[in-house]
Amino acid sequence: MRFALRPDFAAPLLAALLATLLAAAGSAAAQAPSLRTLPDDAKRGVLSHLRENLVSLDGVQTLLAPGAQIRGRNNLLVLPAALPKDSLVKYQTDREGALYRAWILTADEAARPDKSAPAALQGRPIEEVLPRYDTPPPRFGEKPPAPPEAPPASAN
Repeated sequence: MRFALRPDFAAPLLAALLATLLAAAGSAAAQAPSLRTLPDDAKRGVLSHLRENLVSLDGVQTLLAPGAQIRGRNNLLVLPAALPKDSLVKYQTDREGALYRAWILTADEAARPDKSAPAALQGRPIEEVLPRYDTPPPRFGEKPPAPPEAPPASAN
């Protein structure tokens, strides 16, 4: 027994099915930028990758805990080697002090008050909190800029 749709019935059915699929895809895309919640006990710090499973957390060399996760601004996992230098993060450590979880902060999250941050950093824009680099490092093969000349020696 074969089943076949009549041509006058198939076109509206196909159009209705396509409209339903597009509506479902649209609602899934609308839900994508969901808000993430950061733990209350997470501390704020500056994180950079040094090598293998070693990171710099607030200027201190720290090991990554087994199974450590670093989440980007979009809440997706970031490999330690792909971590932007001097990333402003909220983080948690394990009992041994190894980095267990870290979340790279968005501009909105960085502007919110933080219980663990010093009062001088509360509510400041992320551009003011992160360190600035006046001159970029030289590219591969280029000579670094000459150091500034020393002031003249005193005649005394």
